[in-house]
Amino acid sequence: MTVDTNETVRQNLNNMEHLDCTAWNTPDWDLFRRLHTDEVHVEVSGAEVTHGIDAHVDAMKVLIEQAGGRPMQVQSHPISFGSGEWTCVVGEFASGGRMVTVAKWRDGAIAEEHIWL
Repeated sequence: MTVDTNETVRQNLNNMEHLDCTAWNTPDWDLFRRLHTDEVHVEVSGAEVTHGIDAHVDAMKVLIEQAGGRPMQVQSHPISFGSGEWTCVVGEFASGGRMVTVAKWRDGAIAEEHIWL
């Protein structure tokens, strides 16, 4: 299998870095919205969680509220790769633990997001 290293994949991986380390960590909901399509489909551990950007933002705000008002900080992406319209990153949390995000991109924004914690 050949890994696609074209400019689109590099840009999508860069956008994922902005999503986790700026839009999520801060949080910056305007940037968060720009990095997702309006009809984004989000699954966590194989179960649909939200459909549409408004539902996704609302769910993330509730998650942050339940965590005491501050999101779990993504410290780094030690593993990141992509091919075509897909990227995969491993996010390491500052508090310990990891997540894996597989994303399908369309025009520089996530159209599908599959997360495993």
